[in-house]
Amino acid sequence: MPKKWNILPPCPEDFSRSLLHLPPIFPQLLWHRGIRNADDIRLFFEPEYERDVHDPFLFRDMRKAVARVFQALEQSERIVVFGDYDADGLTGSTVLLETLSEIGNKVAPNNVHIASYIPHRDKEGYGLQMENTKILIKEGARVIITVDCGIACVNEIARAREAGVDVIVVDHHQFGDVLPDAILIHPGLPGETYPFSSLAAVGVAWKFASALIREAEDRGIDLPPGYAKWLLDLVSIATVTDMVPLVGENRVLEKYGLTVLNKTRRPGLRALMERGALQLGAVGVRDIGFVIGPRLNAASRMDHALLALHLLRASTAEDAAARATDIEMLNRARQELMARMMEEADAMLASMPEHANIHVFHQPHWSPALVGLVAGRMSDRFGMPVVAVGKHGRQWIGSGRSLSFYNITEAVKRAGEGLLTRSGGHVQACGFALERDEDVPTFAERLRQDAKANISSKDIGPCIDIHAELPLSMASLELSSALRQFEPFGVGNPEPVFYAKNIEILAADTVGQNNKHLRIIGSDGTHAQKCIAFGFGARADEARPGMHIDVAYTLGVNEWNGRQEAQCKVVDFREAALPGSTQQTSEKDTSTEERLAKAGLI
Repeated sequence: MPKKWNILPPCPEDFSRSLLHLPPIFPQLLWHRGIRNADDIRLFFEPEYERDVHDPFLFRDMRKAVARVFQALEQSERIVVFGDYDADGLTGSTVLLETLSEIGNKVAPNNVHIASYIPHRDKEGYGLQMENTKILIKEGARVIITVDCGIACVNEIARAREAGVDVIVVDHHQFGDVLPDAILIHPGLPGETYPFSSLAAVGVAWKFASALIREAEDRGIDLPPGYAKWLLDLVSIATVTDMVPLVGENRVLEKYGLTVLNKTRRPGLRALMERGALQLGAVGVRDIGFVIGPRLNAASRMDHALLALHLLRASTAEDAAARATDIEMLNRARQELMARMMEEADAMLASMPEHANIHVFHQPHWSPALVGLVAGRMSDRFGMPVVAVGKHGRQWIGSGRSLSFYNITEAVKRAGEGLLTRSGGHVQACGFALERDEDVPTFAERLRQDAKANISSKDIGPCIDIHAELPLSMASLELSSALRQFEPFGVGNPEPVFYAKNIEILAADTVGQNNKHLRIIGSDGTHAQKCIAFGFGARADEARPGMHIDVAYTLGVNEWNGRQEAQCKVVDFREAALPGSTQQTSEKDTSTEERLAKAGLI
């Protein structure tokens, strides 16, 4: 499906003039990241841990939470950390479990009662359920700390409170009209005094841990130097995998977290990265998103999330190696099953209603643990909301993915009124469950009608945000190096995409296994540049020598045999709007071979 190019408008001239000390392209990139003044620019380019990480006690209920935990530790009460089964819940749980154990063993040596509970993704589902709440009560929990869940578990928490159990909710999800009767550590609540609302759950958990650490130190408890900082390897992982905006405090935490991750002391993370062929010291955001995160999540998708929790908490290299091997096998099985599910989803497209503003896929044999991945991939491909539903036992369990203009969580609630047994999520991602087989097609049709009423057809379709025009002649090694100041890239701070107009193709060929990729040498009339288009091999007929195209690309560095050069990585290309109209006279009578030779490309 052709992608729409959304070329962002130029930033105000006065803003550009105020930043003449920066490379010319920088004001445009900064403006479209919401950065408007010198303080914002300083925070963006020069984040500092001591200055830019907010005080955890700015959370409205933090002092209550810390006091209750220390009371529990001093009285040897049972504390249970109840975490979600995804990477955010797992890393957040690990942050708190390790902090509680470290402090607890100093407060009440040999008399600490700290446990964890991670529900089974398919058998128990997301968040506190009444059944596992009863289990925690029966097992003697006096304090339950929910991580990456809990804010919507009003009835379950009420049941715990009736049994005399205190609950501390560490969450960042959407909440309903009624909040639970608990100590709430959630940066997005109405009236919350914490100044940054976009933390991942692991970020919120780290804030709680930081507050506990500070209180312990104020009480004279001796903790390892820099204890809070050494937890940032875990924060760096889920800040990426949970797709929170990499701006503000998240950018600070991710920057320092990546530094810690590349020095991590955790045998489990070291073993996991080794299985994923990552080089310690060179791990970046993309490695987290495509290697570390999927492997951690494979545990719950294919077996039980406890496997990943035990890996993160492994204390020896031998134990970690065995657990990492098990998770690697689960991830490969997950990839194979996903490939089959995607083939089936592709086949189902033919029967989808024409001009629908949402696609709904459902199959009784699909694993509910993987339907979110199907929804995500289809949403990315078609640039539209997508819901996928599978079945476990008698229950249909679904997941939705959307774009910013359509709140999929609220849409699912509207369409599922009277049908859903549970639901929750964010603006762009949700989960839900239905009980009866006959309700699934009804729910699907209601969703289609809701999307028809609330989405404009002009918003549908895959789209590329293009940040600025950048002729190939300006795509230099120096600029690509300067652009690294914008890293780490992620949600809210995407890698800049540029475009170059009316590029004449001087040479093109397919490369890689099965000719999957396309290599192009193009000229803007003054400069010839190598470009690589990964995954574009099937479009080779659209990029033959002599053709003119517009190219959308990112700018990076290619290293080969110790030599560095600027690399234009093609994101998309299309037929030039005005083929041949800007070719310079000096080039018209020059052969393609001469021009390639002049540019040093042959």
